[in-house]
Amino acid sequence: MKKSFFIFLCLLGISASSFSQWQWSQLSFAPAQGLYAVHCVNYDTVIAVGENGYIIRTTNSGVQWTSIPSNTSNALYKVSFVNIMIGYAVGANGTILKTTDNGQSWSNIGISTNMSLLSMSFLNKDTGWVAGGIIADIVAPYGNKGILLKTTNGGANWIVDSTYNKAVISVFLIDSDTGYTCTNSKPGTKFFSFLNKTKDAGNSFSVIKQDSVPGGYFTDVQFINPKTGYFVHFPVDSGIYKTTDYGNTWNNILSDRTIRNLFVIDSCSFYYSYAEMPGCGLRGKDICSGSNLAGINGSWVSASFVNKNKGFSVRQHLFCGNTDYTYKLDTMLVGIAEEKSTQIELFPNPFNNKTTLNLIPGVDISNMSIAVYNSTGQEIINTFIIKNNRLIVDLSNYPNGVYNLMAIDKNNHTQTIKLMKY
Repeated sequence: MKKSFFIFLCLLGISASSFSQWQWSQLSFAPAQGLYAVHCVNYDTVIAVGENGYIIRTTNSGVQWTSIPSNTSNALYKVSFVNIMIGYAVGANGTILKTTDNGQSWSNIGISTNMSLLSMSFLNKDTGWVAGGIIADIVAPYGNKGILLKTTNGGANWIVDSTYNKAVISVFLIDSDTGYTCTNSKPGTKFFSFLNKTKDAGNSFSVIKQDSVPGGYFTDVQFINPKTGYFVHFPVDSGIYKTTDYGNTWNNILSDRTIRNLFVIDSCSFYYSYAEMPGCGLRGKDICSGSNLAGINGSWVSASFVNKNKGFSVRQHLFCGNTDYTYKLDTMLVGIAEEKSTQIELFPNPFNNKTTLNLIPGVDISNMSIAVYNSTGQEIINTFIIKNNRLIVDLSNYPNGVYNLMAIDKNNHTQTIKLMKY
């Protein structure tokens, strides 16, 4: 009797208006090693790297993660992809890993050095720079010896400059000639920090901003176009700086606790991590509207975003003494109010692994945004097989229970149907 009752509701098209918002949710996966960096290749495929050469990969937006052999025991500090297939990871002792198959396998194309590689910037699959140095530790990125590597053939060969008397903490390329670096040193009791620019492919650099304080550094220089860029000035209340004139002048746009790292999404939006004085966390800001983005407490070393409402972050135990976790930013279903509609039919329901969504004639499914949410309100599926205005909902990889399917049409009308998998 119970099964027939739910089928009847769906055939009548009893649906609901839904309320959703963007939230961070902790994923059930527990990393086996501490993680230092994460990169979203796209919404589904995400790569994270960390201690002892640890690499993990998901192809279903964080539902399941697979450990990938790296063939190194060195720590990996950064990971980045230049396209859907080709990516790089850099780390301790000159480690540079490269993948050409979407992160399924990695080969070491690094150099022999005792310096850690901390940052990279690639214009395309062939041309890129990698930077680093001998640093106090990953939490305090400064030192009195640095290195800058350049390649124009995808890492087959490297031009190495290891003559720096400062650690090269961050690098960003605008084009084949123009680039920026952050360099930091501590020859005595003070920290010396420099923001540098080259216009001749790194053959020479000019200092465009510098500082000397009892404790602090520059890091995370990045640009969204040749005119507009950002960097972080640590310590307390120094914050995030921005340029809109090709790096000629810089203005402080945000001071908030002790900002450690910056993750720029677009011309308006960014996230930043902070630690100490007091607490740790990840916060987001839309500077165009002045609104705050969804934040989260904890200790965050890296985040990567598909857009300002979808992304992943990793939490590291080295900061604030927290356990290692992975988190996902996504739309969360937070409320449902029933109403009637005749646009959607779903059969069977309840179902074992798969069910079919049908739309009435005249309704174009290609103009609808459709997603499935679990019982906690987390979006778990937003890609479907569609044929003849029918959509297959496949929950084979998910546990039995209650789910919600939400459909939004081009007029922003929202309908939700309760799914029951047994």
